[in-house]
Amino acid sequence: MKVRIGERLLAKTGELYLQLRLRNKSAVERELTIKYGGQYRNAGLMLLFDVLMALAVVAVVGLVTIVLYFTTV
Repeated sequence: MKVRIGERLLAKTGELYLQLRLRNKSAVERELTIKYGGQYRNAGLMLLFDVLMALAVVAVVGLVTIVLYFTTV
């Protein structure tokens, strides 16, 4: 079965994220099993969603700020 490049990229990103955040191999394995279903891809996917949600919040706050600025001037 061929693994698509997107899934491989998510898996590598998730692995790197967990290793940088936890730094302990046993802690990484425990977190991976408990929180991400034993797959680095899920950790990478959650990281991607978190980044996209943060960008969405920044965009909404910026839009509200612009609207408030032009309605009060």
